[in-house]
Amino acid sequence: MNDQEPIRQVASSKEEILASLKEHGYRLTEQRKLIVDIIANEEYTCCKEVYFLAHKRDNSIGIATVYRMINTLEEIGAISRKNIQKNNCSGRCCDMKGGCTVVTEESKQIILTEEDIQEALKYIMEKNGYANVDEIKAVLVNQQ
Repeated sequence: MNDQEPIRQVASSKEEILASLKEHGYRLTEQRKLIVDIIANEEYTCCKEVYFLAHKRDNSIGIATVYRMINTLEEIGAISRKNIQKNNCSGRCCDMKGGCTVVTEESKQIILTEEDIQEALKYIMEKNGYANVDEIKAVLVNQQ
């Protein structure tokens, strides 16, 4: 699965997606309903954003649950990620690959490498009492 391929609904509504799941023998758990609700009703550009939105509503949902559900929905034909042009992530999630650009109030752009970001985050984490920080895999950006 290529996480950067956007997800497109094939079924026309949340209800149709849920009916398709049930028809294929899947239980309609609260977590599955939540993920389907996000896919049907929210704006997102990648699987990680679906996870971010789901985790924001229910912090017990793990990223593996979201990926499995998206794979299941694709297998039963409710969504498709094939032959779709890649979109950029909206910025709600960051795996830090390729670094990032920081824009200051004066519109100055500062480019940070992945190593720069790791070093800065480790410093901040340790400064705030989180000793022995392992490599940070991702940063979720809170939207206000």
